[in-house]
Amino acid sequence: MKFTTTTAKTAIAAAGIAAVSLFGAAAASATPGVSEGLGTPQTLVDGPLVTDYTVSNLQPANVTIPGYTPKGQLWQADINARANSGVVTPIVSNFNARAGEQNYRVITVPATPQGLSPAPIVQGGTSTGKVYFDVTGPAPTEVVYNDGMQDVLVWDTNPAGAPAPNSIPGQQPNTAPGQPNTVPGQPNTGQPNPGQQNPGQPGMSPNAPVQQS
Repeated sequence: MKFTTTTAKTAIAAAGIAAVSLFGAAAASATPGVSEGLGTPQTLVDGPLVTDYTVSNLQPANVTIPGYTPKGQLWQADINARANSGVVTPIVSNFNARAGEQNYRVITVPATPQGLSPAPIVQGGTSTGKVYFDVTGPAPTEVVYNDGMQDVLVWDTNPAGAPAPNSIPGQQPNTAPGQPNTVPGQPNTGQPNPGQQNPGQPGMSPNAPVQQS
């Protein structure tokens, strides 16, 4: 078979199409971050670099940022970054607070009090600091780490799938305190617990059978 210039161009073009297809499939396989509760560590993987981030204490802030005039209410969150693999650099600007569709970008300029440092962290090391948001609308309920394309990590004040307070998954919550069988997190059946005496009727001994006339 004679290898011609046309053959070479055809082969190169086919290889380019295959590479683009492969890259597109890889990009399409990326999925948004799963919502976790505040205080839950989440892992960010960037090739050989692995960082654990923990966001907690999302709340209104009572601080003054020198050189910055808020347009709304300042909010803050605590962030702990741990380098699990390699020397990692926290990208502070990727953190955002969110209330539904409303997004509040992190304040990075000027420097903030006790702010999370963007300095590199050696493997095994940690860095802890705060991030601040200028909230001009509804109070935020989430903190997200967005890589510019999608939310990679999400922390929620009430993450999906979290059980309701005073309840056990699959059971009805106890709504009648003080009634028989009001064990926290279990349904109130209105029946006495096993081992408890049956009050019966006035003038009768507990648990005594009723006489038929």
